[in-house]
This record gives sequence, structure tokens and C-alpha cells, in this order.
Amino acid sequence: METTILKAKNNLSQLLHKVESGEEVIIRRGVKGPMFRIIAHKEPMQRTLDPDPGWKKEIAYKEEDIWASEWNNEE
Repeated sequence: METTILKAKNNLSQLLHKVESGEEVIIRRGVKGPMFRIIAHKEPMQRTLDPDPGWKKEIAYKEEDIWASEWNNEE
């Protein structure tokens, strides 16, 4: 099934029921805009406290720097 964002917003519950029943739903931004495919994920993601490896390059500091700054502030 294919729909637009406006229609999806107004019928979200119905779309989610279709996805849960195994149907693939594609949502478009306008008539010719980018498409987003909505599919059901069978098993829930495992929660973890470890940081996402994809974010590692985004971190601009190192743990050593934080510990050093904490120790320097205690006077």
C-alpha cells in the first residue's frame, strides 16, 4: 500500500494494523517526494547501556578528558 504523509497522519492506527498483519506500507512526502517504507520488526530490539558504535565518531571528547577536568575542579 502507498500513501502520503497527510493521509498516513490521519489514518495512523489503520496503517499500523496493516503493517502488523504483514502488509508493507510506503509513505511518500507529496506525490513525487521521497518514500519511506514501513515494515514490522518481528522481535524487539535488545536494550543495552553500551553506546551505539555508529555514534563513536560523533563524540568530540574522550573519557580521560572528563576525568581530568573533574579532578582539576576539586580544590
